[in-house]
Amino acid sequence: MKKKFQNVVDAYPVIISYDSNETEYPYFAHIVDLDSDTTGQSLEDVIKMARCAIGDEIIARQDEGLDVPKASRNVQADSKDDIVTYIDINVNKYRATIDNRTVKKTVTIPSYLNELGQEKGINFSEALTNTLREKLNI
Repeated sequence: MKKKFQNVVDAYPVIISYDSNETEYPYFAHIVDLDSDTTGQSLEDVIKMARCAIGDEIIARQDEGLDVPKASRNVQADSKDDIVTYIDINVNKYRATIDNRTVKKTVTIPSYLNELGQEKGINFSEALTNTLREKLNI
């Protein structure tokens, strides 16, 4: 049976800094309330990485039965060059995207598609999974 967790839908403060001397990952993000850090190659990348770090940290805390801190407000940067932003997370949705368990589904397709697909060696599960991801924008 799948364990139920309280959903966390919030926006966590993140302080982003840039280091021009760092060539591979010049962007650094500090997730204040979770005392967690991550890096990125661009501003967009570090924001994406911060969202993943927030989701991963909250899920780890939930799985271990630990408290999940509430998101702070009015966070101040240490430097005038730093960016303070808030990154939203819906933990149940995030948890679902990293859940790689498979489920068996029975589908009905036209016979001719079944025959053509088998002739071409198409993996029907993979084709359905890819199509669903595309339609769901995930």
